[in-house]
Amino acid sequence: MNLPSRDYQKLITSFEIAEKEARHLRYSWNQLFKHRNIDLAWVERLDEEPDEAVVLEAFVSRFSRLQDHIAGRLIPIWLESLAEQPSSQIENLNKAEKLGVVDSAQDWLTARQIRTYLVHEYLQDPKSMLEALQLTRQATGTFFAVYNALRSYTLNTLPDLEPKLPPGLAAAE
Repeated sequence: MNLPSRDYQKLITSFEIAEKEARHLRYSWNQLFKHRNIDLAWVERLDEEPDEAVVLEAFVSRFSRLQDHIAGRLIPIWLESLAEQPSSQIENLNKAEKLGVVDSAQDWLTARQIRTYLVHEYLQDPKSMLEALQLTRQATGTFFAVYNALRSYTLNTLPDLEPKLPPGLAAAE
């Protein structure tokens, strides 16, 4: 099948960026959750251990970047490739949910609120910080699953893009 005359380079580039951001997030996720015991005591020590705070900051930054890219760039460009008109982020997430690539637009927005908390208020309450970190640990897997679902949907509708798209992502552990 020949590709339609549409230019799919924006879509390909957006997948490439998301895949690269996901690799960086996976690295930070592993550094944080596989190499450390993230518990209340660890969170409470962050003020005294700046090297640990740097690891946390890298994770939060990469978590935020991937979430922003998927919801703010990849999904709208993906919708355009399907001849859908992108709209507000919540409406785009709702469309993606209806098309089966996002399990829950509401869960996505909850992850965004958690991310905002981590960026702006994380040292105020160690218990809330720990809960937020546990939720981001799970949300990382959700982001990878959404990337894979977007990629699969794209390849089902535009199979000629397969050699041009980056690989799927292994599930986050």
